[in-house]
Amino acid sequence: MRFTRQPWRIKTGALALLFLLLSAPCAGAADRGGSLAEGSAKGHGSLSIGYQSTAVDGLRSSNANIIDAGHGTMRSVQIDLEYFLSDAWSVRAGIPYVSNVFHGSPHCPTTAPPQCAGVKPLNPQRPESRFQDDGRYHGTWQDWTIGVAHHSSLRGNHLLTTALTAQVPSRNYTFFSNAAAGQRIWKIGASVELAHQFAFSNFYYRVGYGYVYTERVLDTRMSHHKLDLELGYFANERLTLRTFAMGKQGQGYTLKELGPLTDGRSNDYWYHHDQIIVHDFAEVGVGADYRIGGRYTVSAAYHSMIWGRSVNNFDHATELRLTREF
Repeated sequence: MRFTRQPWRIKTGALALLFLLLSAPCAGAADRGGSLAEGSAKGHGSLSIGYQSTAVDGLRSSNANIIDAGHGTMRSVQIDLEYFLSDAWSVRAGIPYVSNVFHGSPHCPTTAPPQCAGVKPLNPQRPESRFQDDGRYHGTWQDWTIGVAHHSSLRGNHLLTTALTAQVPSRNYTFFSNAAAGQRIWKIGASVELAHQFAFSNFYYRVGYGYVYTERVLDTRMSHHKLDLELGYFANERLTLRTFAMGKQGQGYTLKELGPLTDGRSNDYWYHHDQIIVHDFAEVGVGADYRIGGRYTVSAAYHSMIWGRSVNNFDHATELRLTREF
């Protein structure tokens, strides 16, 4: 199975990710300087760069059944740019560079690689697909994220953000691989986020929901719901502490449903399986944001999967992000 996790925020979209997604958990509430309240944002924005490393250990066929299908590491560097056209409207763009390695049973586009000896061949063979499950890191630019968001204030000091975001593959990268960079399908997501700081308190919360509509592959789409929750505490004017949860559930085949259709892992259903399997999951984590001077924020987060089905078993992920406001 290919590595498929990339939360992004309605910042962002970890992937802006809702996401590429609703929100990258590493993008911090500390950007508010100890408060969710903001002044005029017109003509201002931010540039950020983040690093994420995710450890994968096996495959969750169901939440109770983890298959020993191998292990690997997903590394990515995410670049995001956000700019406010007015106090209410902002635009953003971002792209990650992904580098993955996998150790285990390989995906074999042809019978040529030595690692594919004894593996049932695809019919037809796919020589255009690069073999990547050779125990080495393989990297490439993944999907462009382009979005527009509207920001408004509601009664009771609530902040509401609605967004429309598109994800488009940056190139024809390999998707048939355990070490593949992504699914190589386009996605369009609509999302809404509500944020509120409790009166006379340093606590705040964020709740985000999004629906992502995807390209059809063979006979199905991977359209899905995404939910993001965050509870944070402004320790002081510079430091913000937070805990968060995020999840995804949607359309597609489960592994149990897809298995009988793949003709023993040899036909088009097997070749496209990472593009049509549900990849449902839920994760929880903790994070912190620290503001340096008036323009920079350093963010860090750690999260782990608590539930999943037909998805790689993400053991844990760590993130670091540097954001510069302008």
